Amino acid sequence: MKKIVLSIIVLLLGLESNIFAQSSSDEVVPLRLYSSVSYMKPVKDLSKYEYGFGINSHIDYNFNKHFAARMDIGWSDVSGPERKYIDQGGTVHKESPDMSMWEFSAGLRAYVGPAYIEGRGGYFTGIDSWGYVPAVGFIVWKLDIQVNYVFAGKKEWAGVRIGYYF
Repeated sequence: MKKIVLSIIVLLLGLESNIFAQSSSDEVVPLRLYSSVSYMKPVKDLSKYEYGFGINSHIDYNFNKHFAARMDIGWSDVSGPERKYIDQGGTVHKESPDMSMWEFSAGLRAYVGPAYIEGRGGYFTGIDSWGYVPAVGFIVWKLDIQVNYVFAGKKEWAGVRIGYYF
């Protein structure tokens, strides 16, 4: 584990000058870091939940102006409506489904002008499952606006993400 962390630090320090490089219309910045917030709408097997919100960090490595590899790590909280029920003893209980989930994913992105298509695969802790995420989006100024759909085991959800490049 120490070797992996050290390798990542060395890689980031070696590419440090590229991280903050100014980009012209023809120049490709090899390494881009950004953060995002996301909204989730659970469907199918997650229907007891109404919505979810998340925060994510991303690293894009641009091979050229058309293709990039990417890694994401994020945390989401998914919630549902409050339910009330009465047990056999007559006690009223209130329950609101809630689930926290970490996402660890990586994939490829293909740019078509300011728009892109993307495919990621990864692991989702709250549902303890591997999954894949097809997505489309576009980048305007330093904002990345994306629509995605997650297939993780038997669970699915749609999402919208807004990211900011540093």
